[in-house]
Amino acid sequence: MNPILGLATSWSSITEIVDRCKKLKVNAVALRVASLPKNKNTGFVSKQSLIEIQGKLSEAGIKINTLIQWFGDEDCLVKTPSKNNHAIESMLETIRIQGETGINCQLHYVDVPEPSQSSLDGMYWDGMLSIYKKIIPQAEISQVNIANHGIWRCLPNNLRERAIIENVKKSDYRSYRKPTWGGPYLVRTADHINRIVSNVPSIRNGYTLCTGLYITGGDPLSEIRRFNKKIFFVQIRDLKGRWPNSEEVFPGTGDLNFSTILSELKNIGYDGFIHPEHLGEPLNAKDDIEARATHLLREWISQT
Repeated sequence: MNPILGLATSWSSITEIVDRCKKLKVNAVALRVASLPKNKNTGFVSKQSLIEIQGKLSEAGIKINTLIQWFGDEDCLVKTPSKNNHAIESMLETIRIQGETGINCQLHYVDVPEPSQSSLDGMYWDGMLSIYKKIIPQAEISQVNIANHGIWRCLPNNLRERAIIENVKKSDYRSYRKPTWGGPYLVRTADHINRIVSNVPSIRNGYTLCTGLYITGGDPLSEIRRFNKKIFFVQIRDLKGRWPNSEEVFPGTGDLNFSTILSELKNIGYDGFIHPEHLGEPLNAKDDIEARATHLLREWISQT
């Protein structure tokens, strides 16, 4: 198995990213688009700044493998796409710049809020897919793989404890609305991602295998077999329980079997970016939990 073990992070400085990569013993990064320098005139990602960052990291032996984009957590984007051309053009420009700089993967979080009324679902989906019908042709031209990621988020500890006391069920997901949680989300299962992929078919329109989909009832093994070569990005995340009782824990201490997950990724020949995330609570104030998890994932990969 030969995936690319890397660091997913916000842009800060060359020194900080190089030092962090050395600490984790990785030479690939995924950078969040929101943190990158912007063109003052357009507000879009600055191509020149990205080229400079790319060059300096390359000198340190580090490659920018992926850019991390968020679809946009405002429902007005999918309700009225025609009135949000700037946001859509920003997405398109990011893909163009990726193609021109050779960064051929985009981790694309689809964080569209779920409407409170199911009768609005069709409008939300129609609006979202209309935007994908612009994004994906540009991805094909630019040769950038779009790795779509739904939002399957655990409740914070205090909300989870209260939800258990109040006997909140999985079926209550849509009606459960708390400001400190942020949900519910329109795209929260592998079936939802498949709806995006199948409605806008392309070799560039694919899937992020995030084992966190277990939160909302997903099975990572089934999704590896379903999406196969359309898996463009992988996130390793362990959990105990499912929503609303799901709890993030350190890899290898929860419900997921990473030996079988990694073996199945090997079977499909996955060789893209992989990293651990949402790692539970650190052991103490000095615990570098990300470094521990990255080291463990490296061991698992070597043994697969």
